[in-house]
Formats: sequence, C-alpha cells, structure tokens
Amino acid sequence: MLVRNAVISLLLAALSFITAAAQQPTPPPQAQPPAQTESGHLPAAKSEQSRAPQTVLSNSSNQQSEALPPTTDPREIVRRSIEIDHRTLELARNYTCQNRQVIHYLDKHGQVKSTEIKTFDINFYFGEEYARLIQENDKPLSEDAQKKEDEKLEKFLKKYHDESPEDREKRLAKEKKEREEGRAFLRDVVSAYDFRLVGEEPVDGVESYIIDATPRPDFKPTQPHAGMLKKIKGRIWIEKNNYNWVKVEAQALDTISFGFFLFRIHPGSHFVLEKTLLKNEVWLLKRLDIDGGARIALFKNENIRQEDVFSNYKKFVTSVKVIPDLTDQVTPAQNSKP
Repeated sequence: MLVRNAVISLLLAALSFITAAAQQPTPPPQAQPPAQTESGHLPAAKSEQSRAPQTVLSNSSNQQSEALPPTTDPREIVRRSIEIDHRTLELARNYTCQNRQVIHYLDKHGQVKSTEIKTFDINFYFGEEYARLIQENDKPLSEDAQKKEDEKLEKFLKKYHDESPEDREKRLAKEKKEREEGRAFLRDVVSAYDFRLVGEEPVDGVESYIIDATPRPDFKPTQPHAGMLKKIKGRIWIEKNNYNWVKVEAQALDTISFGFFLFRIHPGSHFVLEKTLLKNEVWLLKRLDIDGGARIALFKNENIRQEDVFSNYKKFVTSVKVIPDLTDQVTPAQNSKP
C-alpha cells in the first residue's frame, strides 16, 4: 500500500492532478454510515471515491470556455485546463464510486511472484474521504475481516463526530493551506515543461488535443517538491470544448526521492490515467495503471504492475439514519442511480 500511495501521489501531483487532492472545495454534506444490519455489520457502501483526481465539465466551465478565443498554443491550452480545474472541481466531489485494485508483485526478471486483488467502497463522511475494504481476491470478507473493517469505520466516524469546534477549525485551516499549496504547485507545472501539440483524437467520444510535455532544463521550482517535475515526462489528452484533462501518460526519467530518501521511484516507471465522461456532466477517474519499481527505506525494493478500475459512480443522497451512539441527520452516498 505504501508503494501504491506514493506512486499515485507522484503521478497526480507531478502531472497537475494534484488539483483533486490539494484543491478540495467546499466539502459535500456530512455523512454517517447506514444503519447496521441484523448481524450487526454495516452494509457495504454503494459508492466510492476517485481518490484521485477528477476534472469537471459543468455549465460554468462551458460558459467560461466559450468566452475564450480559440487557440492551438499548447501552453495556453494547458494553462486554461488548470484554470478550469480550479473552478469546477466541487461537482466531482459530489460523486463516489468503487475501486477494484489489482497488484502484481514482480521478481527482478519482471515475472509475477504474487497477485493481490482488493475492492473498496469509497465514500465521504463529515466531508472526509474514506475507503472501506469490501472484497479480497473478488470474494466477500471473512467474518473476522468484516468485523475489523466495521471497527475501523466506527473509529473513523467517532473521531469526526466528537470533533470539537476548535479541532474542526484547525482541520479546515490545514485543508485551506493545502489547497493554496496545490495551486502554487500548478503554476510551477505550467512553467516546468515545453509543451508540443502533436495531434488530436477522441477520448470517450470527445475530441481532444494530444500534448507532449518535456521537462525544461532551465526550470527553477518555486514550490517544495516541484523539483521532481524535471524528472518526469508526459503526454496529456485535453478535451477541446472545455479543456478538461481526460487522459495522462507519464514516465520517470530519473530517480525521484521522497522523505529524505525513505522512498524512491525508479527511472522508467510508467503510469497511465484515464477518465470517463459521466452524464455529459463530469469527467471522473476510470482507470489508473502503474508499471514500475520503488525502494522503501533504502533497503526494500518493490517492482509492481498495478491496475485500478473505478466504477459504479453515484451522487450523494440525503437521508436520516440512526445507529448506536451516533444519531444525526446524515447523507450517505448510496441509493442514487448511476
């Protein structure tokens, strides 16, 4: 999981999809879990997150993009796409989904040693994202494993249910600071690359620009961690009507280190991210593929090939539920048609 989280963070941050994590707008309505079943288990949530970045196509973005003059300048296209993300991300945070994650652990020759499959329901409670394990190797959890997951969720809920006004204020201030840092990082993304328009093609039925991003040797980062951009090259698909990012391919050109060398991404690691247009309203994460290696704590190497598929997107629905010790008006993300 450490490898997965760090690699995904690298991909999303370095290729400007940091917007989804760093630019969290007004959180969705607070939610608590559904009522327990007769067995005492919390039923599986019927939605999930895009722990990942989600770029939005909304009425406001339509108006904004229509007001802009046409351009084929790749740098201007990328700049516009970043501004669209700034203005329209909250629509994406109204959706939840399911994430099926397949990780192949490879030996030094690239052969599969073992495979791990997990499926998560990703939901929002009290404005915070939560991923709950619901299957392992495409089978329901054992009774013991289910109990552990229920206990983890209840602990998470209690933490925010009992949160003091002072602690909540501190949490929101921290999130605001992270959003500001994310926006500053994005300004470095625009100046870190030479962009080249190499063609056009449809993605999910929508005509899109194809833009190559090559690191500029003279790039001077202004934000922490932005120096990693010099070590990543990429290709971006940006839809033509509203400048949403719809697909990204990226490759590490050199070793990328995190946390005083406690974590390193090896050169040649490759990532692909794809989105899908839902209800002609919002672009949401559909697939994330990772093929590469990393070193943890300078001694443990991990070579993985990972495929994450995101599906079953749903919107939040308001309702009232009562569970032991936690009674309130809630908005579980469930029972909404995809």
